[in-house]
Amino acid sequence: MARKFWVGLHRYLGLAMLLLLLVIALTGSVLAFAHEIDTWLNPRLLRVGHTRPALGADELVRRIEQEDPRLRVSLMPLSAPAGSTYEVRVAPSTDAATGQSHALGFDRVYVDPATGQILGRRQWGAARLDRAHLIPFIDMLHRRLQLPGKLGLWVTGALALVWLASSLLGAWLTLPRMSTWRQGFWQKWKPTWGIKRGASATRLTFDLHRSAGLWSLPFAIMLSISGVYFSLADEVFKPVVNWFSTVHQHPVRSLPAIPDPGRLPAFGIDEAVSRARSHLTPETRHYQPWYANHLARQGVYRIAFKEPEMLEHALSLRYEQVYLDDQHGELLALYGYHHATRGERFVIWQYPLHTGRVLGLWGRIAVLLAGLVTCALAVTGLMVWHSRWRARARKGSLSQRHRR
Repeated sequence: MARKFWVGLHRYLGLAMLLLLLVIALTGSVLAFAHEIDTWLNPRLLRVGHTRPALGADELVRRIEQEDPRLRVSLMPLSAPAGSTYEVRVAPSTDAATGQSHALGFDRVYVDPATGQILGRRQWGAARLDRAHLIPFIDMLHRRLQLPGKLGLWVTGALALVWLASSLLGAWLTLPRMSTWRQGFWQKWKPTWGIKRGASATRLTFDLHRSAGLWSLPFAIMLSISGVYFSLADEVFKPVVNWFSTVHQHPVRSLPAIPDPGRLPAFGIDEAVSRARSHLTPETRHYQPWYANHLARQGVYRIAFKEPEMLEHALSLRYEQVYLDDQHGELLALYGYHHATRGERFVIWQYPLHTGRVLGLWGRIAVLLAGLVTCALAVTGLMVWHSRWRARARKGSLSQRHRR
């Protein structure tokens, strides 16, 4: 009787998340190669026809804001692969005449790093039916199902938790009964990992669902746990990790706000990068500049450095962020892999694990396939439920006929 309850729970958890899981799995498979697809769709946005050296960050900011005074640069890349544009994040500037922020309709501009010319613009995640916005739309559909505000994160976070519970419960249900373990545990469990030859279509569907679930279980666990991190990092993920190892509050949240968030920095990004590099340890001194942004609310420069070819090769995921006061240049905080606790390193691992980049190209291929297998599990699970529902309905109909 207890087993029947757990089987029913597994079944109805799967049915409850079926449609959303299909959306998340399909979009996740696409996003494993998002950059390549995006570049193929939008070469004029993401590629330049030369490999000339980039201008300094301050000059690039000046040229971008001069070309479109309605915006201000909020995050400036400090490097990019040869032949690529810079994806610069922007925010609306204040209209001096009205005191209101300009209406931009975009939050990213794509810039030739050698000239500062703006080559294109787009709003990340906007539901616009054009090539430029396809991958950003899919990205936000995957992250929060295009739902507004925190609602989307709560829904995808709950979905990740249900997926994790359903996957573990499904695997547990494949275990042979304890009363038969004396006859050989593996011999009893081994058939559940395969598909019975010559069986009926219904049995083949069930075997495919069960065996695919077992073989893909490590990926389901990894992707669902990291999915909880992306959606409910502060609410669930970090508090749980903190039980085992200290996870400090991120400097973006822990650094205090300043009385005058509108004040201008006393020096530019180029000088901030130079000052930040002096605070790197000998082990990280060879890291490359990654991006810079000014946190106006705290009066802080955040300068990020990454190990060479980070996230391109297996196990290359280390970075360091240096936080400097924007008036005097004093060090306010350090955050990154080298200075992290074990719990914080586990947190840092979540992005490369979820995207497959932890293992380079092969990891991304694995994530793509895991997404497709998850879709197959959802479909075969629905088919198994439908076949059994029809069998019960047929049995009930026959029973009623006999009673008559």
